[in-house]
Amino acid sequence: MESPAKKLIQNTGYYTMALVVQKIISFVYFSYLATQIGAENTAKYFFAISFVTIFSVFIDLGLVSLLNREIAKNKESHQKLLSNVIGIKLLSSLLVILAILIITKLLNYNIYLEKMIYLSIITMIIDTFTLTFFAVVRGNHNLKYESISSIIFQIIVISIGYLMLQKTQEPFLLLLVLLIASAFNLIYSALILNFKYKLKIVPQFNKEFIKLLLITTWPFAIATIFLRISGSIDSVFLSKMVSEKALGYYGLAYKITFAFQFIPMAFAASLYPAFTHFYNYEKEKLEKIFNKSLIYLLMLSLPIITGIIILANQIIIKIYGVEFFGSILTLQILICNLPFVFLTFPLGSLLNACNRQKIHTKNIIITMLASIIANLALIPIFSQNGAALASIIASLVYLILNTISAHKIIKFYTKEILVYALKITAACLLMAFVVISLKNKINIGLVMLSGAAVYPISLILFQALKKEDLLFIKQIFKK
Repeated sequence: MESPAKKLIQNTGYYTMALVVQKIISFVYFSYLATQIGAENTAKYFFAISFVTIFSVFIDLGLVSLLNREIAKNKESHQKLLSNVIGIKLLSSLLVILAILIITKLLNYNIYLEKMIYLSIITMIIDTFTLTFFAVVRGNHNLKYESISSIIFQIIVISIGYLMLQKTQEPFLLLLVLLIASAFNLIYSALILNFKYKLKIVPQFNKEFIKLLLITTWPFAIATIFLRISGSIDSVFLSKMVSEKALGYYGLAYKITFAFQFIPMAFAASLYPAFTHFYNYEKEKLEKIFNKSLIYLLMLSLPIITGIIILANQIIIKIYGVEFFGSILTLQILICNLPFVFLTFPLGSLLNACNRQKIHTKNIIITMLASIIANLALIPIFSQNGAALASIIASLVYLILNTISAHKIIKFYTKEILVYALKITAACLLMAFVVISLKNKINIGLVMLSGAAVYPISLILFQALKKEDLLFIKQIFKK
């Protein structure tokens, strides 16, 4: 029989690899799409997805997280849990569809954008049920099928999307590509449940059981809702307060910046079970691995910032074209958000692993309010650059709040982190010197490779990367 430790390593491996491949394919496809359809059509495409994404949490209500947890705990009532969650989601889907229709009319979007939003609603509903089905599979400690599915999804998108882009630049038709891929995922996940786990995809409406589920799920729901609003509200504000073109500039910079999010997500996937174990049994190891994770994430995020700030002009103009000139400064601002975003992942994982979910939820609510206020204040003055600044402010607020909360649980190696941060900064400056010297002399790809080669050497030179770190990283990749 397979050991729990081996299963954990395999699951982390599947999930991490799928995440990397998924993010790369998604980024490549969006980049190609943006170059083919232009800034304004990119804005429509980006907005329709972002707008509907805000409402997806009102369908889910935190039920996916709850289902994942309860399936893992309770081996007897899988069918009852699944069927009643499906029942709740069918009702919440109808209410959310009605709410989106009303809000879309109130916001007075044009007919074409309305049609795109309505099409995105169908995709969103399909996706929320797919997540429900995979939550059951996750609860059974199996991430293999979900990992395979996420990669096939992106392959379908990039394949059909590429063919579609040869024929049309209509963003509405390009959203159909996502609908087709989502429909495949739904069928695939349903078949896995039906044939492997012998579960039926049927709704139930057990009033007492549903009431118990909703009472249990509210902390998950509140945290997810506020986090989603905080992350997507900037697109809505830009679309109404400035222009579609400004939203297109912002959308491209946003996609480039958050394409790197798979790095802390993979870290979090690996760290969360370790944090839970060490919190309960080995506090000293918890402190060490937590503080090391902060240092490694700084080590990974700071060179990305340095390189993209220096090469933003070449990246945007040479890859996306002069039409996206307005994205350059936005990208340079937004990429500065990266270390804050990276560091919030281990902090959030620590709070959840140490049973501080309510504190974490409070921090998320404050962050959402900060995001709304910052967007309302900065977008009218600085357009898409204001949205980028607001994103940094919100992430910084979230980081500070989580740091204060985490400090009550665990000791921070403040002096060690600061020393490493200085050494990492020195390595980044040396890398920056090389990149600036070469950027107007050789191909941008070779410049990036040169910077990527110089940086680890600089880390070793400044003793920021030691033998024990190299062995630790080697062990992670080996696993």
